[in-house]
Amino acid sequence: MKELMPETATSPNKLAENQAAIFHENKNGNKAYRGDLLAKQISLLTIQLRVTEKLQIGTDWRWHLVHFSKDTKLENVRKEGYLIVLSNTITITPGGVLKEGSYIYIINEPVISAGATAIFIVPPPLD
Repeated sequence: MKELMPETATSPNKLAENQAAIFHENKNGNKAYRGDLLAKQISLLTIQLRVTEKLQIGTDWRWHLVHFSKDTKLENVRKEGYLIVLSNTITITPGGVLKEGSYIYIINEPVISAGATAIFIVPPPLD
């Protein structure tokens, strides 16, 4: 999955042929990614986490893959979701340092450190 985005690819020569596309970039340079291969890989990861880690992720939950260029408050209307680390480390405040491959259940709106790349899996929006 890391090879689908330039911010996390282990080398420029290893970028996947089906690289994810930038879906949205905000004024701070934070980039949200989308792509068919990315969606498939995140879907498989979600299924695996439900089975092996017993995470309570609903089948209607949504995902966001974001690279944070600057320290950013994670806006989270539902105040819940899973943050899965793709970059080497992420610092979340409050919360501390998380390493690549780890995840945390978020019940607030923490600040995510600059340079972090993560998947955020959240419940569907309230109607």
